Amino acid sequence: MKPFTTGDRVSVLYLSKTRGTCLAMNRYVVQTSEHPVYGQKVWVEMPSDSARASFHVTPAHPDFINHMDADPISAQTTNTLIANLDWHLEMAAPQSTRPTWPAGWCSARVEVPLSEAERAAHAAQAALHLRELRLWRFEFARWEQSVTPEHLRGDL
Repeated sequence: MKPFTTGDRVSVLYLSKTRGTCLAMNRYVVQTSEHPVYGQKVWVEMPSDSARASFHVTPAHPDFINHMDADPISAQTTNTLIANLDWHLEMAAPQSTRPTWPAGWCSARVEVPLSEAERAAHAAQAALHLRELRLWRFEFARWEQSVTPEHLRGDL
C-alpha cells in the first residue's frame, strides 16, 4: 500500500450513528502522522452520520482504509467504479472545487477551484470509468437501459 498524503481520496470503514459499520467512499485525507505498528495514522473527513466526529483517525491498514484509485480500472469492483465515476463527474463540472485544510485537521476547510485542464482530465477519467461499466459490468448496462428514456436509448 502506498503511503497516504494530505488530499488523497480514500474509502474508509467507520461506525455510523444509525446504520452500524459502513464504508464511506470518496472521503479526503486531511492529515497523517507516524504510527509505530502500521507506519501511518490517517485523519479522514467523515460523513455527517459518523458516530465518532467529523474527522476519523485510523491506522493505515487495508482492513480500514484504501486509496480510491489503488486498483486499475479493470480490477475495480462495480461499486468502486461507480463511486469513482461519480467523483470524476463532479470534479469535471463547471466551477468544481476540491477541499483543502491549510492548517491541518483542526482548521477550517477551504475550497480551491479546479483549472480547466484539471476539469478536462477528470472528464477523461469519467469517460474511462463509464466505458468500463458499460462494456464489462452487465448489471450496470441493464440498469442504464432501464432508467434511460426510450427516445434516448439509441444514443447510448
